[in-house]
Amino acid sequence: MIRQFFIAFIVLAITTAALHAQSPGTTAPAQEAEVLSDAEKIARLQRAIDEGSARLADQKEKLEAPMGEYAEADKAFRLIDAELNAKKRDLLRLEETGRKADAAALKAELETIEKNRKLAKDRFDLAIQERKTRQEQVVTLEQKLQRDRDALQRLLAPPTTQPVASSPKPDAPPTSQPVGPPVVAPGTDASSAKDVAPLTPMGAIEKALEGKGGSGQSILEVKPPSKELIEASKVAQVKQVEAAEAKSVAKSINERMDALQKSIDLERKQLDTARKKEDNAQETARSLRDEWRAKWSQGAPQAQLQEYLAKISEAEQRALDAQKDVADRSKHLEELQVELSGVQNEHINALREAEQKAREAESAEKKVVELKNPFAPQNIRRWIIESGPKVLTVLVGMAVLLWLTRRSRGRLVFLLSRANDRGTVEERENRARTLISVFSNAAGVAIIVGGCFMILTELGVNILPLMGGAAVIGLAVAFGAQNLIRDYFTGFMILLEHQYGINDVITVCGISGQVEQITLRITVLRDLEGTVHFIPNGQITTVSNKTHEWSRAVLEIGVAYKENVDRVMQVILDLARDLRRDPAFIDFILDDPEMLGVENLGESAVTLKFVVKTRPGRQWPVKRELLRRIKKRFDEIGIEIPFPHRTIFHQYESDGPPPPPAKHTPPVP
Repeated sequence: MIRQFFIAFIVLAITTAALHAQSPGTTAPAQEAEVLSDAEKIARLQRAIDEGSARLADQKEKLEAPMGEYAEADKAFRLIDAELNAKKRDLLRLEETGRKADAAALKAELETIEKNRKLAKDRFDLAIQERKTRQEQVVTLEQKLQRDRDALQRLLAPPTTQPVASSPKPDAPPTSQPVGPPVVAPGTDASSAKDVAPLTPMGAIEKALEGKGGSGQSILEVKPPSKELIEASKVAQVKQVEAAEAKSVAKSINERMDALQKSIDLERKQLDTARKKEDNAQETARSLRDEWRAKWSQGAPQAQLQEYLAKISEAEQRALDAQKDVADRSKHLEELQVELSGVQNEHINALREAEQKAREAESAEKKVVELKNPFAPQNIRRWIIESGPKVLTVLVGMAVLLWLTRRSRGRLVFLLSRANDRGTVEERENRARTLISVFSNAAGVAIIVGGCFMILTELGVNILPLMGGAAVIGLAVAFGAQNLIRDYFTGFMILLEHQYGINDVITVCGISGQVEQITLRITVLRDLEGTVHFIPNGQITTVSNKTHEWSRAVLEIGVAYKENVDRVMQVILDLARDLRRDPAFIDFILDDPEMLGVENLGESAVTLKFVVKTRPGRQWPVKRELLRRIKKRFDEIGIEIPFPHRTIFHQYESDGPPPPPAKHTPPVP
């Protein structure tokens, strides 16, 4: 008993020291992390791999052992459980048969069996918990071993970055691809870069800089970069690869820390289970001793007493095994804590190195950005030397062309107005100005757009995507505003073909009126009542111009059937000739009147038709004056202008003669 107490005291001391060891989430206060060489790191990793492999094999062996603690606890629990159930059945039979003394003795025995069953159940529960924890330990050990092997492989692998001075030619394919995660720009989360393709070494950088590294159009047209930019890009690429590798190393060490922490947690759980197993074994041994004493005092058979002694010895052996297991696990827990402390130091150093590499990569990237900045002093100086004269030439050419366009507008207006003699001088000049304005605006737009494209080309912008985008936008605008475009195009053709002009009297879309204004989009008409009509040019399909170059007054005169037609026609022609000689109308009439003859033999009149050719828009005053003179002359010489009339005959049934017909004269309209 003294020996067992001494062993238990030693185990308790070791366990207390392990529990008060440094936790994985804390670090030593204000002490500098130990910097290990590669040889020390490799030796430490190799030792951890060997120990982990041995421990993994031991855990698997214990899981697969047919006579392990789990099997023994299961067997013991099933035996005592079956014994308890059998005793309960015996007690039930004794109570049914009325054997109270035997039943009372059996009840006392059942209390002892139930106590032993509880101990066996607790033992079996601890065995189950230990088995589950051991299975978790197997998985955790496998993960930890894999991470340790990856870390060792990373240390033993050759460097992935190439020296800056030994970059391949731009057109040559890269000889090797970087191993590891994709290169991430400084300040970017590694999780966000999972869809980004890994950056290639120097050859891919130079191909990208020379515009040969990809397909598709880009807005910025890549020009041959300067030597400083090429060298800075190479350095930035190397620094980015180094920063990514340092970050990957830190992440790998962090994963090893997590695996170690999980192993420590599982080991603590196993240590707690081992203590409980020890307590259970000791409690079982004490219970069995009490039973042995009771049986010995009752004079039990020697065989039964020997069986109890064997069980007591087995329980004591389990207690000793549990004590040894507690000591081993406490020692292993200390080793894991020491290993965790070393990994924490490695993690601190890896984080520092990753931070330093990230700063270096960021600095190199800033230098590249500065060199790519078009407003950097060296880039401005280079652009002024190479592209400045070309841009200046384009600007001067644009200014000259625009100046020539403005200067030639007046001359073109004069030539166009002289080429067409239709209308007044003001009308011809207005029409010419409208056409010249359209042409000059189109020429100005073409000159400015073309010059801007040339300047953008010199600035390094690829104009092909811009032209494609402009075409798409133009197509969208054409679909969305096709009626407006049709109005402008039709208005331009109307002005170009001189279909009508200002002050012309036309009929379009069923509306007649005088043209007050013509633009590329609309035509403004004012009818006789003074109503103004705005007609989009795109809706004009047919134009009836009543004042195009010359006009004609058409007159139809009706006379009675009794009149001499030749005499009447001669009278009308004389009146028309007199009107042409009138100073008030001498400028209106262009030619002698033309008598067309008898147009119609109506119900009550003979219609005579003649025409008079006049200047544009003067046919209506000439016609009105002629009608006035014809009415006055017919009244003087007695030529009858008939009006519609009807004769009604009345029939009577009497034998007398019918009354004379009465004339009914309808009112003159």
